This record gives sequence, C-alpha cells and structure tokens, in this order.
Amino acid sequence: MSKFIDEVEIEVRSGDGGNGIVAWRREKYEPLGGPAGGNGGNGGDVVIEATNDLNTLLDFRFKKSFRADNGIRGGSSRKNGKRGKGITLKVPVGTVIKNAENGAVIADLVRDGAKIMIAQGGHGGKGNAMLASPTRRAPHHCEPGQPGVFRRLKLELKVLADVGLVGLPNAGKSTLLATMTAARPKIADYPFTTLEPHLGVVGQSGGDGFVMADIPGLIEGASAGTGLGHKFLKHLERTRLLVHMLDVSAESIIEDLETIEKELALYGNRLSELPRIIVLNKADLLTAEEEELAERKKLVQEHTSSGADEILVISCATKAGVTELRNLLTERLDQLKSEEPAKEVPEALEIEADEEALAKTDSSFEIERYKGMFIIHGDRPKRLVSVTNLKDPESLHHLFRKLKGMGVIEALENEGIELGAEVNIGGVAFSYGDDWI
Repeated sequence: MSKFIDEVEIEVRSGDGGNGIVAWRREKYEPLGGPAGGNGGNGGDVVIEATNDLNTLLDFRFKKSFRADNGIRGGSSRKNGKRGKGITLKVPVGTVIKNAENGAVIADLVRDGAKIMIAQGGHGGKGNAMLASPTRRAPHHCEPGQPGVFRRLKLELKVLADVGLVGLPNAGKSTLLATMTAARPKIADYPFTTLEPHLGVVGQSGGDGFVMADIPGLIEGASAGTGLGHKFLKHLERTRLLVHMLDVSAESIIEDLETIEKELALYGNRLSELPRIIVLNKADLLTAEEEELAERKKLVQEHTSSGADEILVISCATKAGVTELRNLLTERLDQLKSEEPAKEVPEALEIEADEEALAKTDSSFEIERYKGMFIIHGDRPKRLVSVTNLKDPESLHHLFRKLKGMGVIEALENEGIELGAEVNIGGVAFSYGDDWI
C-alpha cells in the first residue's frame, strides 16, 4: 500500500529558448547572398495536470526538482531550431498549487484532466534572417534566447468527499467506512489505527452514490498540531456534511463531544459551520441498558452547540441503524446540493496561467569592481555576449548598443569607469573605449 503524502514542495524550471544564429546564403553563384540565420526554438513548458489515477503526492516525495528541455539554436538556410521538450507533472484531483514563497494560491485542480501551464519556456532568439530590414539588409547580429522560468511551488492535496467522518480515536470511523463502502482501512481495537485519510463510495440504488472520507482521529490540541489528525483537518474543507462519531459507551461522552467541536472551531476555515450529523456508535455495548442509552442520547442533544443536530444511534458491530444512517445521509446531501448555487463549469479544462508563469526577458544586472576591473553580472548581458561575433566590428557595435539601451553604459559611468578600463561580461574581457559610447 502506498504511503499517503498530501503536502510537498517542489522546484520547476522551464527550458531556455535557443539562440538565433548569424548565417549567410552560400549558393553557387551567390557566396554572400544575404542573411540566412534561423531562429532558436522555444524552451519546453512545465505543465501540471490533475488525474483520478492518483490519490497521493507520493511521486514527489523524493524527486523535488523538475526541468523541461531547452530550445535548440537556429540553423543555417533559415532553419529554425526545434522546441524544447516540455514536461507534464501528474497530480491527484483536489490538488491546490501554491507559490511556496508567499503562500498565494495559483490554481485549484478539482476536475480530472484540469491542467495549468505553470512555467512557460523561454522564447527562442531571432536569427539574422528575421532581423533584416529595408535599412539593414545584412545584419551581422542575432538575438539570444530568453531564459526559462524558475518557480518554487507547494502542492497541497485536499481530498474530495461529500461526507467527512470526524471523532476521537477509536470512535468507530474506520469500521463505519468499511461497513458502508468497499474501502478496507486497517481496523483494530486500539487508538490511532488510522494514520491517513481513507475514501470510500457509498452505493445508492439508481444513483452514483456519494464519497465518504475517514479522517484520522482528533485529540485535544489537534488544531494547533497535536496528535495525528491535525495535519488532515484541511481535508474536511471540501466536504458538504460532517458525521461526528462518538462512543456512546464512554463515560466521558460529553467531554469527547466538546473536544471535537472545540478543535473544529479553532482550526477555522468554517469547519465548525458545516452541516453535521452526530452518530452515537457502539450501542451494542449498552443494549441491556436501554434507559441509559436513551439518557445519553438526550444528554448529547442538550450539549450540541446548535441544539438542532440530528442524532442517530448505531452499532457498526451489529450494523443496527447503519441503513437508517445511509438513508439520512443521502437525503441530507440531496438537500444540500439542491441549495447550492449553480456553478458554471467551463468547457475547457485548461486553467489560465498566472503572470509569474510567463517567460520574460530579465534585463537586470549588477556591477562589481574587482582590482580595477568592472564585472557585469546578469543573465541578459551574458546571453548577448554569447551570441556576439567578437571578431566582427558590426556585431560588437550592436552589442554595445544593446548594453547602452539596458542602462549598462550609464551604470558604468556612474561607477567612475575610464577609457581603457577592463570590463568583464560572462568571462569575456573588453576594453572600455569610445565605441561603447
């Protein structure tokens, strides 16, 4: 059985765009027949897609870094480079994608097949054939590809269920799930048997049934991180209805009731406001004391926070009252669904990418002074140098013009650079001169 993982942090990076190239037509009678350098291919995208085939984020437990392929540089004879191969990360339906830096929600994938492009591949640079114009018919320069997008993400799985079972450890939640569905959670007569949420489908004649989730037992302090159930409270946020199970034979039944009510309220996110049914389980232990059973039911009724919760007495061991509970749950769910506002379901399953997913040219830079040398740090300056023919005066002039447009020349002057000083960009040394200005 696979381990249940419902929270992970990962890093993704889309591919860099390929560089354009400088090339010339080399036909038999036209050795310099004009520019023919092709464009670089775009980098591969990173896409996240939801699927019903998974129910845990286990695939991301050990591998946490993912990168798409870079685009291929352009070729001669106007041949464009190939696009980098993208990657699609599969996650369970119900996965929320967050920005790990600030916790902002990027997407909530609640439908099978829903997907979002989370990091766009960098655009490929233009070759000199594309850069030709009526005033510059034979450009000796090309453009570098754009960098890909790097993101740190938090993936958080929230199970999709109609009914959530809550209660103290050993209240009988797992047994009820096994009784009403085909789910087979581990069951034993000691606390904390359930270590992870379990889902099961409660069948209905003439219908699709409904999904029930067994949440690991809560104890006092769960909302603040105590015990096993606290980390799974978020799975209740998507449920329509709660079934609060109590051991009717417990001497501390009222304290048990108040403990769970308190933890739901402290956790927030409106858990304490969800409709609920209180189920008094293990009635078989008090069948010989029917008056005491009735008294305990009355006592619970008096201590419910709303005073209007429906209370059922059942026995998972003998299955007494289980059919009545199933019918009541079906009735309540139908009522709740009918009261919900109609939701517009988009035809397309593709979710629009957020602004941070889109590839952009990063023109930021920093200048470091080291022993009289001016070192320029920055992705864009380095990429410009990488596609420059350092032996071609026109290519160098284009490079200096681009650096000036980025503000590099002005920044160097502000740093007090003088003619003849050495400037280093991406490991390539230049002598600062009049041609820079």
